[in-house]
Amino acid sequence: MAMAEKEGRTCVPGEVIARVPRDGGPAGTTVRLGSGTSQNKCGQVTLAIRTTKAGTLKQQGKREVKRFWVETRHQRYVPSMDDLVVGIVMECHGETYSVDVGGPQAALLPILGFEGATRRNRPMLSLGDVVYARVSLADRDIDPELLCTEKISAKPKGLGPLKAGYVLKVQTGCSRELLSGEHGDQGVLQLLGDHLDYECCLGVNGYVWVKGSTAAETLMVKNAIENYQSISFGARGEQEETRKRVRRMVGDLVRRRGGDEG
Repeated sequence: MAMAEKEGRTCVPGEVIARVPRDGGPAGTTVRLGSGTSQNKCGQVTLAIRTTKAGTLKQQGKREVKRFWVETRHQRYVPSMDDLVVGIVMECHGETYSVDVGGPQAALLPILGFEGATRRNRPMLSLGDVVYARVSLADRDIDPELLCTEKISAKPKGLGPLKAGYVLKVQTGCSRELLSGEHGDQGVLQLLGDHLDYECCLGVNGYVWVKGSTAAETLMVKNAIENYQSISFGARGEQEETRKRVRRMVGDLVRRRGGDEG
C-alpha cells in the first residue's frame, strides 16, 4: 500500500491519500475507511482512497489493520465498520432495538446481539437505556447495525448495556482523541484516574458515558471532559503546551473537589 499523504495534515475533498492493491497485496493489510473517505478505481490493479470533506487526515493502526478518516468539527456522525459507539435505546421492537448513535439514521441492535444471548436469556433493554456497541454493518443505503460483541473472539470485552452513569455529547474529534490515548499518561482521563475511581466508555460517535463512585465524582469527570474539549489542539509541536493546560485544568478540578468535601 502506497501512502500519498502524511497523517495529521490538513486535506481538502478529492485528495488521494493512499493507493491499495485490489487483491489486498502480499502483506495482507486490511484497510478500513472512516468518515470523510471513500475508494475509487485507479487503474487495473489498484484502488485510490480519497477524501470527501475538508479537515485533518487521521490514521490508526500500523500493520494488519489501517483505518483512515478525516476529522472535522462537524457534530454529525457517519457510521463506519467496526466503530465503537455509545448509543441510547429509542424504541424496542420484536427482534431489534432502535438505537440513537448520533448519525443520520438510528442503528439497529438485534436482541440476540449480545454474548450468549438467547430468546429466553438476554438483556432486556428499555427506552433510554445506554449500550456500548460495535458497528457491524455500515452502508449508505440501509440502516447501520450494531453488535455488543468483539469481531474476532465474539466476546463482549466491555461491550453491552451500561448501568446508571451519565452520557454527554462532545465533538467526534474530541472523543476520537480521547479514545486514541494520544497524550499517553498525560491525557485527561489518565490524570483523573490518579485521583478518582471511575468508569468511562468512549464512542467515536461523540457520545461519552461516565460513572464515578459518587454523583459528585461523575459530575467532575463530565466537567473535565467538557473542559478538555474547549482546549484548542494545535500542531504536534504544541502538544506539550496542551498537556500543561490539561494538567492545570485537572489540578484545579481536584483542588475544588477537596475544598467542597472539606
